[in-house]
Amino acid sequence: MNTLPAQQAASLSPPAVPRFRFDPTDKVTIKGVDYVPTSADQFGHVFRRVDDPAVCESFTHGEIDELRKEDGWVHCRGFFSSSKARLRIAKSTTFVSDLPSAQIKTVLFQKTFCDRFLQMAADGLATRSDVSMQRAVDNILNELISSQLSDGRCGSEDLTVTRPPSPRTLRRWLSAYAACAWDTMALAQNYGRSGNRFPRFGKDERELMQEYAELYASRLQPSKRSLLSDLHGKIVELNKTRKVTGERLLKFPSRAAFERVISRLDPFHVYAGRKGPEAARKKFFIVQSGLSVTRPLERIELDENRIPLQTLLTDARLWDRLTDKQKALVERRRLWLSTAIDTATRCCLAALIIENPSEASAIATLEMAVNDKSAYASAAGCVSPWDEGGTPEGIGNDAGAGYKAYGYRAAGCDLGADMMFPTTGTPQMRGRQERFYRTVHTGFFAKFDGRTFENVLAKGDYDSEANAVLDASELGRLLVRWIVDVYHNTPHSGLGGETPRNAWLRLTKIFPVIPPPDKEVNRHIFGITRESRIGNHGVRFLGLHYQSQELQRLRRKTGMKPVLVRIDRNDLGRISVRPKPSLNDTSDQGWISVDCLAPGFKGVSVEHWMRAASVIRRKHADMAKVSEGVVQQALRDIAEFSQAAAKRAGIAPRLLTSDDFNKFDRDVARNFEFARGSENAPAVLEVSAESNVVEGAAEQPVQSPEIPDEDGDEAWFVED
Repeated sequence: MNTLPAQQAASLSPPAVPRFRFDPTDKVTIKGVDYVPTSADQFGHVFRRVDDPAVCESFTHGEIDELRKEDGWVHCRGFFSSSKARLRIAKSTTFVSDLPSAQIKTVLFQKTFCDRFLQMAADGLATRSDVSMQRAVDNILNELISSQLSDGRCGSEDLTVTRPPSPRTLRRWLSAYAACAWDTMALAQNYGRSGNRFPRFGKDERELMQEYAELYASRLQPSKRSLLSDLHGKIVELNKTRKVTGERLLKFPSRAAFERVISRLDPFHVYAGRKGPEAARKKFFIVQSGLSVTRPLERIELDENRIPLQTLLTDARLWDRLTDKQKALVERRRLWLSTAIDTATRCCLAALIIENPSEASAIATLEMAVNDKSAYASAAGCVSPWDEGGTPEGIGNDAGAGYKAYGYRAAGCDLGADMMFPTTGTPQMRGRQERFYRTVHTGFFAKFDGRTFENVLAKGDYDSEANAVLDASELGRLLVRWIVDVYHNTPHSGLGGETPRNAWLRLTKIFPVIPPPDKEVNRHIFGITRESRIGNHGVRFLGLHYQSQELQRLRRKTGMKPVLVRIDRNDLGRISVRPKPSLNDTSDQGWISVDCLAPGFKGVSVEHWMRAASVIRRKHADMAKVSEGVVQQALRDIAEFSQAAAKRAGIAPRLLTSDDFNKFDRDVARNFEFARGSENAPAVLEVSAESNVVEGAAEQPVQSPEIPDEDGDEAWFVED
């Protein structure tokens, strides 16, 4: 079969400019200027300035995509909505993952009861009477206990059962949940009093009642009592005219009659008119049944599956140097594939090769599904782009332990997505994922030696381990190539013969997707969380110092108490710091962003720096000081190595844990740190005074980084 040249093939699949959806209640900040979205078409968006509403500016879809990748871009979904305004008044914390761990469990427990009861009420299985709600609470509690029992074995540790709510408490949760447009943070502490409780209202006579009842579906959110009062006033005026003309006087409708007219209005129409279309979609998405999806990212599905291939966990470049005896001793094991699929278009949004499923792998898969994956496709040599992504509206999960973990569920809530957990043992509820894995098995894994089989009869006497020919890195690169260039461009029977790539391009023009979180929010949601203390040099992570004036002001408040540090595993140029949250502390304590003192770390990943630091440590362990040029050269060398490895590694990253960071600090980073000399001297890498001096190196004092404050003073921080 003839193949097209790379240039001609690339012209057949040009990169598509993504189209994102912004709501009128969103706030978009571009280089310090706040905007409100007003309109959009096939060419771009029109934003109105908040500080000067008479001024509107236009941005093309391409300009939006480029601005979104810069530091000055901030997108706050629903910032100007009434529900978000209520939440900001009650508490400054806006992310579930920022709450104390004990409160996260409580909030997610309440959310589970609320969502499940709403589903039962929509199916006609429960009402809001005390008897019915108590029966529903018992059923929900039994489901939760059964779900926990399914994860363990007989004789394992005892279950911890949380006391269920009473009907009165559940009604209070539902009121607070509904008042804030089904935002999970409404269930957090101090939000129970923010419920929007409307009094019972009356109704009207036939034509006038219908006319005034329609006014109830208004963004002004009139009360039924006021509408009934206005209606009575209208009837008084009409009766004056009718009395003169001798016509029959109109009767004043009772409150119950007016309520019956309002209750016959379409519920979605009423809620959308009063709360906005987005809040209505979220409300009715929770209680809808079936998998009827029409737009991209309306629902995505996450799942994990064992890879049917015995892979060799070794670097391919070193494999040829091993002897036959050494090759025979190489460990062979089964790996896992963690993926995310868009239900509407069948596009693969994320794919990670992992050793074992965990909470970290679930969060990493969700992060990959949300963000752009063009770098993966480019490193793998793909012809088509892998730019499918954005913020999902709903997430369907497997029943694995990683998906049930509080950290993963908090990340989904912070994205504003509805988390759905189908019943264990019902793979048909994740039909798209199950079908995708069958396609991967027959279309990709079946092409290689070392493949395992679905059962013993199919495998026969085939020796999978003896025929294992690929390592995990090479497997990841080839899998990326197959997903992007083959699967996305192959006609799909579930799409009526349309390819997933074409379905994405077609539907995103009709239904633009919600853009991914900006860099700051992405770090807050998916970042690695560590505890540290603020010292003279600021916060230290992996031998790097992060310092700012705002951080030192925070130090004066926290003293020597540890603070939370959140790091983006793909960018060490900036971190986020905040005090540890407390259940009894309601002060305004949000995340602050702090830049790295050492230059050149913007866009440098955690793994990239750990490799570079290890190389520096091995080469220069006998030197007291290492110039910045040596450090930058090591970073460039490791970058070239990382780029070469990425072309092979693809989607087989190493998920670093807290133990990995502790080991790195103990063995590598503790013996040196960045410091900057006085009089604008170049930055150097010195042996840390706080640690043991490297053998053969002269002990050198560590110079404190002096950062001028707003008044020009240099020594503005407090010495230890």
